[in-house]
Amino acid sequence: MTDEDVPSIDKVSARAVADALSASSRRAEEMVREHVEDYDEVLSTVLLDLVGEWFRTAVHAGTPDAKDALSAAAALADLYSRGDDGVETVIATGFLEAMPHPSEPGREVIDRLPALLREQLRRMEEWRPPGSEPEGRR
Repeated sequence: MTDEDVPSIDKVSARAVADALSASSRRAEEMVREHVEDYDEVLSTVLLDLVGEWFRTAVHAGTPDAKDALSAAAALADLYSRGDDGVETVIATGFLEAMPHPSEPGREVIDRLPALLREQLRRMEEWRPPGSEPEGRR
């Protein structure tokens, strides 16, 4: 078996993300299918950014597919809870990075995220590089 025969972590993570999303709702399954048609493969971070934007818009506006978007987020939280570092990274850099920042409109959608993803987003937003804290806080 050569290195070419072994799928990369990104491909394994991408397949896990695509499968979890596809199983979460008909709309998410359509999004995955359209994504694969557009890119000929699953680009997990790109797909998750798209899903994040969908979640953000659908939940904020209360569109008819908001329930599907919430189901997709729940599926991602489940995958995150049992996934490896690769899965956690693509969910964080794709889906969670698409969430509104604290000063942006629509921030209330964060409250609708599953608790695990909400907590991870909080940790991401609070993270500061070592040595970047003001003098009085060290």
